[in-house]
Amino acid sequence: MQVTIPEKIVIKAIQQQYFNKTEAANFLGVSLPTFRIWAAKYKIRPISIDGQLLYDREVLKKFMKGHQL
Repeated sequence: MQVTIPEKIVIKAIQQQYFNKTEAANFLGVSLPTFRIWAAKYKIRPISIDGQLLYDREVLKKFMKGHQL
């Protein structure tokens, strides 16, 4: 299933280094439930910044390179 991501979200994602779960899912082009499953299954670990759990863009990029079909 392909998710359509609005252009302004894509531009924001390019500029950001860290993402919350929703932003991380959008960055990877998957739904939030799919991202949650992947995060648990493949142990994609967030980091804590000011009490928020965030995902590093570089970690997400490496994950996608390692899991291309």
